[in-house]
Amino acid sequence: MREVAPLSTHRRRGFRWSYWPVLACTLFALTGCTKQIVMPTANLWQASGQLEQQRPVVSVLPVEDWVTSPDQQEDSKSLGRDIAHWVFPFPLVVLKYHQYQTDRDRTAVIQDGLTAGLTKMGLPALVRSKAALEQARSLPDGHLVLRTKLRSFKVTNDLRWLILLFLNAGGLQTLNAHVTLDCQLLKPGQATPVWEGMVEGNAAWDTGGRYINEQSEKWEQERSTVVRAAIEDAAGNLIGKSGITQLRARLRNKAYATLVRTSQEREAIGNWDEAISHYGKAYGTAVTSDQSLAAIQAVAQLVRKQSVKPKLPEEVRRYWAQAASFVETKRYGEAITLYDQVLERAPWWAEAHFNRALVLATQDRYQEAMTSMQQFLILAPNVPEARAAQDKIYQWELKGHTSVPGNQ
Repeated sequence: MREVAPLSTHRRRGFRWSYWPVLACTLFALTGCTKQIVMPTANLWQASGQLEQQRPVVSVLPVEDWVTSPDQQEDSKSLGRDIAHWVFPFPLVVLKYHQYQTDRDRTAVIQDGLTAGLTKMGLPALVRSKAALEQARSLPDGHLVLRTKLRSFKVTNDLRWLILLFLNAGGLQTLNAHVTLDCQLLKPGQATPVWEGMVEGNAAWDTGGRYINEQSEKWEQERSTVVRAAIEDAAGNLIGKSGITQLRARLRNKAYATLVRTSQEREAIGNWDEAISHYGKAYGTAVTSDQSLAAIQAVAQLVRKQSVKPKLPEEVRRYWAQAASFVETKRYGEAITLYDQVLERAPWWAEAHFNRALVLATQDRYQEAMTSMQQFLILAPNVPEARAAQDKIYQWELKGHTSVPGNQ
C-alpha cells in the first residue's frame, strides 16, 4: 500500500488585503479635538437711529431658517465645522477642528445685517415682525417689505497646503464666509411679490498668519467682521439684482400721480382743506424736485384763496420742536427727517421750508437745499428774508456745481 505523504501547508507571509485599512488607520490616525469658536455679533451693527425709525423705506421681516446641513439644522447658532490646524509627525496626522458659531440665532444676525446694510446703502430699513407690520397705521408710499429664507450660511478657512506640507504643520490663514438667501420684495398687505430671487454674499478675512483661537476681546470681535461683510455683500447684491431703488421710484411716481389727481378732484368741489392735505402727501412722495415744486406751487395757490391761514396741528408743533432740538445738538439727519414730517402735514408752512433748506446745506445736500429754499420763496415771495433766501440759492448753486430753473 502506497503511503500518502502528509499535506503540507505554508502560510504566505504578509498581510491579507483586509489588513490594509488597519495599517492605513495606524499610519494616518486622525486624532485631535474640536474647539468652539464663537463669533460675537453684539457690536457688528449700531442700532438704527431716529432717521431710520421715522422714515423707513424697507421693513425687514424675521428671517426663516431653511438650511439643509443636518449639523446646522440641529444647532441654530452653527456656522459649520472646519479643519483649523494640523501636524504631520510621521506616521500620524494630528488634526484640530474649529466649530464656528454665532452668539445668537444666525437668522437674527442676518436680519440685523440686512437692515444695517440696506440703510448704509441709502435705503433706510427697519426690523419689523409680521404682527407689527400688520398693526402699522400707515407706511410711506413706495414702502417695501423684505421676506427672506436662509439657504446656507457657512464659515470656512483656507489652508495653504503646499507651503504647510513643507513646514510639516498647518494653520489658519484666511477665514471665509458665504451666505445664500432666497428673497422676496412685497408691497405692504399684498401676498404676491413684486420681485423674488436668490442672492449670495461672500467675504474673506486674512488673519495675517495668526491663529483664530487667540484669546482677547479685540481678537474675537475682529474675526466676526467676516460675518458682517458677507451679509452686507448680500444686501448690496440684493439691491443690484432686484433694482429696488428703481422699483421704489416707480411705486412713488404712481402714488404721486394718484395723490395729485385726488387733490385736484377735492379742489374742484371746493374742499380746499382736503386738497391741501393730499398735496402735502404728494410733496412727501415726490421723487424729483420738479414734482415737489409743483406740489408746493399748488398748495400756495390754494392758501392764497383762503382768507384764514390753516392751523398747525399739535403733532406738527411737536415735530417742529424736536427738529429744533436736533439742530442744537448737531443731529442734522434726524432734524431733516422731522422737518419732512412737518411739511407733509403742513406743506404751506414757509418757515419750515426755510429751516429745512439751511439744515440740508450743512450736510452738503445743496440740490435739495436749493429746492427747499425755492419752495420757501413760492410760499412767501414778499417777506423781508426773500432777498437773502435767493442769494443763498445762488451760493449753493456754485457749491453744488449745478444750476436750477428760475422760481415758479
